[in-house]
Amino acid sequence: MSPLIIVIAVLMILLIVGAPVVFAIAASALSYFMVNPNMFGSLYTYVHKFFTGMDSFVLLCIPLFVLAGEIMQKSGMMSSLVKFAQIIVGRFRGGLAYVNVFVSMLFGGISGSGLADVSALGPVEINMMKEGGYPVAFSAALTATSSIQGPIIPPSIPFVLFASLTQVSVGALFLGGAIPGILIGLGQMTVIFIMSRIKGFPKFDLKYSFKEFLSAIGSSASALLMPVIILGGILGGIFTPTEAAAVAVAYSFLIAFVVNRNISLKDIRQILANTARITSSIYLILGFVSIISWILAMEQVPFLIKNAIQTYAPSPYLLLFIVNLFFLFNGMWISDVAQLVLFAPLFTPIFASMGINPIHFGVVMVVNVMISMITPPYGVALYLSAAISGESLRSIVKETLPFTLVSIIVLLLVTFVPEISLFIPRLFGLIK
Repeated sequence: MSPLIIVIAVLMILLIVGAPVVFAIAASALSYFMVNPNMFGSLYTYVHKFFTGMDSFVLLCIPLFVLAGEIMQKSGMMSSLVKFAQIIVGRFRGGLAYVNVFVSMLFGGISGSGLADVSALGPVEINMMKEGGYPVAFSAALTATSSIQGPIIPPSIPFVLFASLTQVSVGALFLGGAIPGILIGLGQMTVIFIMSRIKGFPKFDLKYSFKEFLSAIGSSASALLMPVIILGGILGGIFTPTEAAAVAVAYSFLIAFVVNRNISLKDIRQILANTARITSSIYLILGFVSIISWILAMEQVPFLIKNAIQTYAPSPYLLLFIVNLFFLFNGMWISDVAQLVLFAPLFTPIFASMGINPIHFGVVMVVNVMISMITPPYGVALYLSAAISGESLRSIVKETLPFTLVSIIVLLLVTFVPEISLFIPRLFGLIK
């Protein structure tokens, strides 16, 4: 039996039986060295590839963006974003549901992480909607599904990963994700509009004075300014994406400790612990998946796939559709980070050779793997939302279905209308 088949079999069996993703990837990669007679004496390669998979200057963005998001969460800036969103969309029927989606769109420009969105905003949003008369299962489902915008709207940790793996422009990817991320938010708001009429969601006649309106804008301005600083600096050539992440940390630290002054030493310990936990899980997956990627290269899988494509000669967009189905299926079992590290270096050159812009493919792939956060049985955003709300996973999944459907519709639009993801990067001269 081919060593590669054994690697894939071990990975799938471990994932199906519910083993942690990191353990499944690490064990399957190790099995290649155990069953391949030519590699048994080269176990040092396993260790070497593990560490080199994490050794990238661009990847320093990840802990820095996570740290910036944690600081801003602890400093209370999330409540100011919620208040701002309430003023903008809270007065409509189903207003608190609109607030949930709109705040996620705003928070996406701060953390770049979907799980950070659920963790930071979930308790506030779910309790707020529960007190407003919404079913808890619906509130938890909306919190989970709205979180997938965060890693698509810039800045974005998945885009940083894709760029580091494929050597494409981080700035172009950031801008390419702006319209798709907003479209997902608008699509979810459309679902809320329809459901609010069918289910009779509550309507609150919220009235704010002009002074309160200005106060809400002022209190949320510090949070809203962060993505402007990050993108402006990158696009203006002032600093690199990694330096932008460091600037984001410095800015959030300044707001929290100098302006708001509402973080204690105990909070700092918690912030650093959360950052270390989130970052370590991502880096472990990066390290072990890089071994799998090396194994695929050793077994000439990219070459075999390219030959198969050239033999059957499907159109690029038919192939994109097939690959989308492949990603959506894998998303039921494999995390977003694992999919990016495994398949971005594999498919990007193939699509580039077929005339598909790498920025377009990168946006398509990131949107796709973000949907995996809300597809069972793996769907990490669903599990986190269930833990926060106390609702069963089954009841939450049932409520997510219309929001998942509209997200897939947006995915198809982004796939078959390249200008959705390429218009803004072209406008800024980042691609031709």
